[in-house]
Amino acid sequence: MLNPHESTSLLVEGGGSHTWAAVTKGERILAEAQLPTLNSIGSPAEAQLALLSQVAAAARGAATVDAALFAVGAACTPSYAQEFADLLAEELPRTLRPEGCTFVTNDVVPLFFTEGRDAHQLVVIAGTGSGVTARRGFAAVARHGAHEYLLGDDGGAFDIGRRALRAVIAAEERRGEPTRLTELVACRTGGSEIDRFVYGSGTPKQTIADVARDVFAADRAGDRTAQAILERSAERLADVCRGALAAVGAGSAGGAATTVTATLTGSLLTEPSGRLRTRLERRLRPLGVTTFRPRAVNLPLLRRTVQGLRSDPAAFDIIAAAVPAVRL
Repeated sequence: MLNPHESTSLLVEGGGSHTWAAVTKGERILAEAQLPTLNSIGSPAEAQLALLSQVAAAARGAATVDAALFAVGAACTPSYAQEFADLLAEELPRTLRPEGCTFVTNDVVPLFFTEGRDAHQLVVIAGTGSGVTARRGFAAVARHGAHEYLLGDDGGAFDIGRRALRAVIAAEERRGEPTRLTELVACRTGGSEIDRFVYGSGTPKQTIADVARDVFAADRAGDRTAQAILERSAERLADVCRGALAAVGAGSAGGAATTVTATLTGSLLTEPSGRLRTRLERRLRPLGVTTFRPRAVNLPLLRRTVQGLRSDPAAFDIIAAAVPAVRL
């Protein structure tokens, strides 16, 4: 295997709101680009093709890569991951997808490499959407939640924003209590109808998710409706965590006295005020979670991930059995 300091890699990371692509040689960045979201659900095939073309354009001129990692929301289920991998194999030149060293994974996978191989770890994502993965070393891995905005995303920004808009509608119809969210949402919509604001948007999922910021602001002001939304969101997210920990036999939820490190990521869990994070941490401690580390995916972590997947095929196979992942 090549020395990681000499290896050239294509690294692509993207969730519900963005995609970032870079070609690196060791620690040097040879090319990079900020691109739109790379998500199969709700995105036509044409959008996927256009984005892969942009990835190829960003990497144009770089030397042939030794390894490629696509840690993306497009790999949200095994079938979507395989479809995206097939599309990638058709559209990208072989110089950018080396055989046996090209990995298509869900965007949660790099977070596994924030902790040691043998760690008992809980990874919680709460950004535009949400998802939870637990592992007991790499002996057992489980992924819960992460069923996208129509079927899941408990505790994510879309879920919180939708609850906020429903609370505003209920208050206007005098079947819910008055809330500061009414004023904040009116400022966001510019006075237009909520229905038109949402359904007239080209990106309704993100439009609704952005309303979560108003819930955080109302919570800071002591609004009871906003407080109830965040308490309920933390509880629902903790329930998903409990199931994932039980599935891998970690923490008190797994029937063992093991300690677990939680890696918290996504815009709602890494923002400075901790409006959702502190509520979630309070509910996770009884489950055996002793350490909480807010983390974001960055370039060193992506390099570590692709190196780890290349050097430990057994770990990749265990990950792929639970988390959408394909090796090309």
